[in-house]
Amino acid sequence: MKAVIVDDDQEICELLQFQLQHLGVEARAVTKASDVLDAVKQESPDIVFVDMSLGEADGVDVFHILRDIRFMGALVIVSGHPESVLRHARDVALRLGLDAKAPLKKPFRLQDLRRVLDEASSGPSANFPRVLKPCPEGLLREGIRKNWLEFWFQPKVELKTGCLTGAECLARIRHPSAGLLFPGQFLPSADDDDLHELTVRAAEAAAKAASLDLGDGVPLRFSINVSTRSMQPALILQLKKVRDGAVRPVDLILEITESDLGGDSSVCQAFATRAVLHGFNISIDDFGCGYATFERLRRTPFSELKLDRSVVAGCSGDRALRNICVATIQLAHGFDALAVAEGVETQEDAAVLAEIGCDIAQGYLFAPALPLEEFAAYVRSPIEARYKTKS
Repeated sequence: MKAVIVDDDQEICELLQFQLQHLGVEARAVTKASDVLDAVKQESPDIVFVDMSLGEADGVDVFHILRDIRFMGALVIVSGHPESVLRHARDVALRLGLDAKAPLKKPFRLQDLRRVLDEASSGPSANFPRVLKPCPEGLLREGIRKNWLEFWFQPKVELKTGCLTGAECLARIRHPSAGLLFPGQFLPSADDDDLHELTVRAAEAAAKAASLDLGDGVPLRFSINVSTRSMQPALILQLKKVRDGAVRPVDLILEITESDLGGDSSVCQAFATRAVLHGFNISIDDFGCGYATFERLRRTPFSELKLDRSVVAGCSGDRALRNICVATIQLAHGFDALAVAEGVETQEDAAVLAEIGCDIAQGYLFAPALPLEEFAAYVRSPIEARYKTKS
C-alpha cells in the first residue's frame, strides 16, 4: 500500500511517515497544496492523508485537486479541528465524489491509524484504479459499437432480514488497452443518443439477470439509471418492449437523480408519470445532495427514495447525520415509498439505519458492484454470507 501525506507541519509529516512505515505502508509527504498534484500522479497512492490547515491554502483546495485528477483512492482528513468542522469537511469531500473515510483526529494513536488503513484496503476504493485517466470524446459510443460495454450489479438488501431484494445495474467499459473504465470516465462526453442507447442496454442487461435460475425463486427488482437528456416518450416504449419480451418477468425501477427535479422539472415529472402508467417504478436517487422541493417531490410519482452516501456514511457516530437520515426516512414513508440507503460501509451504520426504519441498503458492507456471474453466485449464497451485520 502507498500513501501521500499533505500537512504543513514537517514534524507531523515525519511522525505519520514513521508510523505508516511501521505498518508496512510506503509514504511520501508534502507540505504544500501546490505539490499534491505531482505527488499523487507520481505515486498513484492508495490513500491520501490531508490536514485541513495548510498555511495559505487549506484541505478543501486539496479536495478539488484530487477531484480534478479523478483520484479514486481513499481520503482521510487528519486535523485537530472540532468534530463539527471535520464532519462538514468530509461532507464537502464526499460531494466532490471522493471516497472520504472517517477523519483521523489529532492527536491520534497507532491503533487509530491501523483502523483507517484497514478501512481503506477493504472498502470500495480498493477496487478502483487510483487515478482515473482522462478518456477521449465519444468513448461511450465506441464502447457500444465495439461491444466493450458491460453491466455490473450492486446488491440491494433488506436491512432487517438480510434478504436480497434486487440490484442496481451499473455500466462499465472494458477497454482493450485502458482496462476497466467507470462511468465518470465515459459519461461526461456522451451525447443524448449515446445515453438513450445506454439506458436501453442497461434494461436488456437487467432482463438477462432476471432470467437466471437463482435458486430461491424470489423475484428481484433491478434499478437502472435514466439521464434527463434521454427522458423521451420513445425511451419508455423501448424499455417496455425489453421488459415485456424478457424470458422471465423483470421488475424495472427507473432511477432519476434529485437534481433532475430542480430547475424546469416538467420534463422529468412528465417522464416519471408516463413511466408509472406503463408499469415501471420510479426511484429518486442521491436524495440529500440536490435541490428538490417538497412540492416537486409531491408531483413526482416515486416509490423509492435513496439517501445519498454523504448523509449515510458515519450516521452511527454523528447525531446530525442520523437526524437527517431519520427525517428522510420519515419523508419517504410519508409518501408511501421505500427508503434506500446508499454507500453503507460499516456494521454500525447499518444497525442504526435499521433501527430508525430504513428499509433497504446497498454498499460495500454487503457487496460492491459485481459482474453478472459473481452476482449470480452472491444471490445463491446463504444470507449469513451476504449480510455481515448478522452473527
